[in-house]
Amino acid sequence: MKNLKVLISQNITILYKQPALIPIILAAVLTLPSHAVIADTEIKGAQEEPARTMVAKVNGQPIYKDQLEKRIRKSMRQVRGFGFSEKEQALVTRASLEQALNEEIAAELFYQGGQKLDIPDADKKIAEEVARIKASLTDEQRKKFSDDDIHKHVKRRFYINEYMAFNDLLNPQVPEEEVRAYYERTKQGYVSKEVAVNVRHILISLDKDASVEEQKQAREKIEQARKLILDGKDFVEVVKEFSEDASAYSGGLLGYIKPGYMPPEFDKVAFSLKPGEVSGIVKTKYGYHLLKVMDIRPKGTIKSYKALRDFFAKYLSGELKIKKVPAHAKQIREQANIELFPLDIDNQKATAPTQEPSA
Repeated sequence: MKNLKVLISQNITILYKQPALIPIILAAVLTLPSHAVIADTEIKGAQEEPARTMVAKVNGQPIYKDQLEKRIRKSMRQVRGFGFSEKEQALVTRASLEQALNEEIAAELFYQGGQKLDIPDADKKIAEEVARIKASLTDEQRKKFSDDDIHKHVKRRFYINEYMAFNDLLNPQVPEEEVRAYYERTKQGYVSKEVAVNVRHILISLDKDASVEEQKQAREKIEQARKLILDGKDFVEVVKEFSEDASAYSGGLLGYIKPGYMPPEFDKVAFSLKPGEVSGIVKTKYGYHLLKVMDIRPKGTIKSYKALRDFFAKYLSGELKIKKVPAHAKQIREQANIELFPLDIDNQKATAPTQEPSA
């Protein structure tokens, strides 16, 4: 336990000797959907206390200590139970405050940068998001947030996201060759552990309490679809004409399914067909199906680049974002006018400010 406490304290000390380096959490915090933020963030409304402690100014815009408190509490919860001494507790508290302040400074800089962009219909988009959020709130939630609270928060979130998108920070693009190279390095870790089949299907849905007449009509409909396929009509075209499943929009494609993904009656047929074969009529709890197997992937097969490409691209984009967001925040912070007010944590009083040098 003692070694763990020492390690945590050392890591915190190292991290916060670099105040311009915005932590990884910034990338996630800045891009949460507005409705999630409203539900998960404490917004001071009519009950806000008038006395506020200023901890920084960003290009003249004040940041107050109460804006940091939720993030500080979250950090403290993460280390609770480690049995820190009073001195170590003070170190953790100081580190949590500095991290929260760095994040808030970066967010403010992004917000200010977003407001300088030429964004068509910005006010309209903000108003639409405000209306959507207000409609989604419960009566109890509506009591906590004034219209002004919601509008300010949505506006801030909007301009931060617009700024990040403009600077390729929201979902940074990874070159295709890098995605391919990552696949080549890691593909051995993506070997299929069981057989899978790539299936398209047509579904004529049937309620579990369907009448005899309704069952008859559904059966006739699926038989008609099967006849068209046997007569040479393209399976995908028949899917679009007949299928009542959501997959109809993609030609009935379910993708590679493993045993147990679909009902037993469906599985039995799907895993007995050869590629290109169309099944007879299969009845499950969902209704009547026709199946066509596109491909079979045996157990032990390395998943193809096509199957993993989007997954890897998203992962690598996230990793790139973790690097780009702090670097960009550091760059624009160096060019900004930042005033920091050293804070006495014990007495909660701000002292005379220090000013960071501008580039």
